[in-house]
Amino acid sequence: MTGRTKLAVFAAIVLIAAIGYAFLGNTGMQVQSEQKDQDSSTAEPKKIEAPDFTMKNLAGKDVKLSDYRGKIVFINFWATWCGPCRHEVPIFVDLQKEYGDDLVILGISLDQGDLSVVPEFAKEYNINYEVLYGTPQVVAAYGGVQGIPTTFVVDRDGYVQDGRVGFPGKDYFDKMIKQLM
Repeated sequence: MTGRTKLAVFAAIVLIAAIGYAFLGNTGMQVQSEQKDQDSSTAEPKKIEAPDFTMKNLAGKDVKLSDYRGKIVFINFWATWCGPCRHEVPIFVDLQKEYGDDLVILGISLDQGDLSVVPEFAKEYNINYEVLYGTPQVVAAYGGVQGIPTTFVVDRDGYVQDGRVGFPGKDYFDKMIKQLM
């Protein structure tokens, strides 16, 4: 993919995210800031249920978020051309090995155009977790993804516990998993 094509794809994703954000507003997916605004001594943090979805995986099979109820789930929006995403993928591979069945990672690819790059990337990076083909509806349901990578952490009961834009590092992900186990 040329630099110009990558820029066009990135612009399209940003536009889709902006439209979703404008039409749907903030759906409450920014868990961190909402919880910080509440007085911790008197208010119960607002629980936000993760929007359910069904998307195709690399094998063409449907994958539904609600099928993973009872497990800790990372929902990671990414793309093959995204530099920080490329640094994050090996961390997810390691976390999946380390935590096994207690952790589900759903890597939602926001690649567009020639989607054959996605399974090639997954093979090259030895991805051992579920990779899904993203849709504008899922991007919108998660508040309009403002940048990639973006990761939402969902607890065993299906509630979003945190959401981050960018690559926070392995320590952040380990801390979140241990808090939710």
